[in-house]
Amino acid sequence: MKKVFLATLLLLVILLSTPLIQASEIDQERVDLFLASQKMLTQEKAPPRMKIGMVLSTLGTDSEVTVGARVESRLDRESKFNIITETTYLKGEQTLAGFVSFKFAPFAGNRLDAYIGAGVGYAEGFRYQAFAGIDITKHFFAEARYVNHPGGIANSRVHLATGFQFTY
Repeated sequence: MKKVFLATLLLLVILLSTPLIQASEIDQERVDLFLASQKMLTQEKAPPRMKIGMVLSTLGTDSEVTVGARVESRLDRESKFNIITETTYLKGEQTLAGFVSFKFAPFAGNRLDAYIGAGVGYAEGFRYQAFAGIDITKHFFAEARYVNHPGGIANSRVHLATGFQFTY
């Protein structure tokens, strides 16, 4: 009788504790999943450290579309101050143009990602540029630039640029 009672008691303890153990494992999985999603959300909201992309612009004397490469690196945590290096092949001149620019984005992280900037470079001589632009999406941008280089819209030296960029 004692053996039957002990066996029954042991069976009851095992049956009653199994759902509790499983429930605590499920709860731990939920907590882990919640923490992982919070970490992913924080990483997604953080500004990118670097943007690498392609630029199409009207820079050059023939005012055709020229192709270039662009690398943008942030200088601060909020990505309000960035440095941009850019190289463009000028078809009409059959040479390369390169610029190093500083970009200021006072509205970084808001719905309106507008920015301004200025830089210096080389395009058949020492050149400077000033620009204003907007990040249309995370991967696309558009700019209007003033460059002291012949050409531009109606020879005004104002050049348009747009591009695609990957963020890292």
